Amino acid sequence: MYKFWIQRLHRWAALVFALPLLALFATGLILAFEPFLQAAPRERTPLELSMLEAILSRQDPDGKLERLFLHSHIDTVVLGRRGGTEIDLATGEPRPSASVLLALFAETRRIHETLLVDEGQVFVTASTGVLLLLVALGLAMGPRPFRNSLSGWHTGAAWMALPLIIMPPVTGLLMLYKVTFVSVEPTRTPEAPVQSLAEALRIVAREKDVGSLLSLRQRKGRAEARLLVDGEHRSYEVTAAGLVEKPRNWPKLLHEGNWAGVWSAVGNAAIVCVQMLLLGTGIAIWSGRRLRRRKHAAQKFSVN
Repeated sequence: MYKFWIQRLHRWAALVFALPLLALFATGLILAFEPFLQAAPRERTPLELSMLEAILSRQDPDGKLERLFLHSHIDTVVLGRRGGTEIDLATGEPRPSASVLLALFAETRRIHETLLVDEGQVFVTASTGVLLLLVALGLAMGPRPFRNSLSGWHTGAAWMALPLIIMPPVTGLLMLYKVTFVSVEPTRTPEAPVQSLAEALRIVAREKDVGSLLSLRQRKGRAEARLLVDGEHRSYEVTAAGLVEKPRNWPKLLHEGNWAGVWSAVGNAAIVCVQMLLLGTGIAIWSGRRLRRRKHAAQKFSVN
């Protein structure tokens, strides 16, 4: 009897949260391609430090800016806030129109993180919690013999991909509440802090290919750089003495699919496709049962 109620709870939780879950899955699928594009090999003119220095000198002569986002895969750099004016790396001038690709990822990320609700964290947390509840209820119903039917494929896919299905919501919640499993930060060096983005940029270029830079920012009196290293997004503290590698934030790396370059991005996209398949087949199974019941009731009424 308890399985009957578990099944009903599983079904209605999925139906009530179908739209927010679909929004999370669809936006997650789009965002999975961002690290793919960043890590994919491209033939282009190597980026030189002098190009970025010239842009900073022209656009930020007073050295007041605190953030820089480099999108070398589309030959642009954004100074200041994410989503700000794009500067063309070739000309050093602002582009007349924003990149469609960057605008798409920015809007998709906003939807993924807030679901377009003011109290976005609460709604996103609730939807993610329901996704984990659906997994728990599915486990409580137990395995079933495989049948070549929609219901059989739904159950079989859920059990075969179980660890992968759990990973995105768990890592998403850990990111939401800033859980990194990093207990010890690198020891801060006694040197004076880096004063400007231009200075930090020169320090990065001493040790790394500046074309692998993803972002550079001043945060709490410390400069921090994020670089693409062997397909992985790595964070470094920028000090006068050089770069100090920061511990890996595994929830963020796993959730965003940027720990193994193209392969982790493709893996995340595949996981999202499985989640969408399970949601779609679950709704289709419920719809089919409703239609059969109505048809049976109509036939019974016509006979009477």
